[in-house]
Parts: sequence; C-alpha cells; structure tokens
Amino acid sequence: MPPNVLLIEALQRFHDYYGDDFKIEYPTHSGRLLTFKEIAIELSGRLSRLFLRDAKGRRPVFGDNDKMQHDPHFRDYILFFEYFDGDNGKGLGASHQTGWTGLVSILLLLQRFKQPS
Repeated sequence: MPPNVLLIEALQRFHDYYGDDFKIEYPTHSGRLLTFKEIAIELSGRLSRLFLRDAKGRRPVFGDNDKMQHDPHFRDYILFFEYFDGDNGKGLGASHQTGWTGLVSILLLLQRFKQPS
C-alpha cells in the first residue's frame, strides 16, 4: 500500500506541474489518453475497491472467508492486511497493519472529491 500511495501522490504533483494539457496513454495500449490527475484517481479507485463491497456485496479484501463476507457481526469490520493477492485482492499476511494500509483512507477521500479541475 505505501508505494502505491506514494506513486499516486507523485502523479498528483506531476499534474500540478503539467496541468490538463499533458496526457499519457493509460492503461498501456488502450488508446485512452488521461492526465496525471485522472490516472491518480483511477489507481486510487482500484486500491480502494479492495475494501469496498462489489455488486455482489463482497469485499475483495476478505477473499473466500464466508464469515467475514456475510456475518453481520464481522462484515463491516475492515482488516488492514500487510499484503494483497495481485489477482483477487484477498488480504494476506498480518491483518493489523493500520499504520501503512490505513493510508487507504487518503485514497477514499480522493475518490470522494474527484472533481474536475
């Protein structure tokens, strides 16, 4: 999580310098041209979705743990894992990384306030 947040913040600073006129292709070979700010928002959304419920009401961070996905006493208590599976987003390693993984709160704010400049 920390390197991703640093990358997103760097993209925001690049946008502050280059503005809306400078665009690059994202993702690669997609033909979509986005500003650094738009890319930062896209990346923060991808990381944020690890913790948010999808269309089926499941949080990727809980993986296949049925109790954490559905039990009303557990499903809203988000754990901040040390690592995440690159394919499905399941939390791995220690589940109490509130310092580093808690940085997702910054990304959630970015998603909430993604106003065009």
